[in-house]
Amino acid sequence: MACVATCTLVLGCDTQPSVLFVAQGSRFHMLQLTDAHDECIAPYRLCYLTSWDGTTSRGCWVREEANIRARFPDSDDKLVPVIDFRRTTLAEYRNAALE
Repeated sequence: MACVATCTLVLGCDTQPSVLFVAQGSRFHMLQLTDAHDECIAPYRLCYLTSWDGTTSRGCWVREEANIRARFPDSDDKLVPVIDFRRTTLAEYRNAALE
């Protein structure tokens, strides 16, 4: 019983609490958006791109009308529709929206 409760708890938690929105796609494995600015110049914010080969890149994202534009130093820009993103538990807790 304790094992089931622990597994359920772990699956419900975000592994990266700073990630607010996630999209999966055919051109990439996962695109994760945060609200951190780090090396990104405002209004851009930090994001992570995981490729199908398992590599992860850091980049910057901004909303452009109905899309998110993500820029990465080692690849082309990714333009992903806002509707492809889902909120993480942290985003729901903060009542965050893609703006």
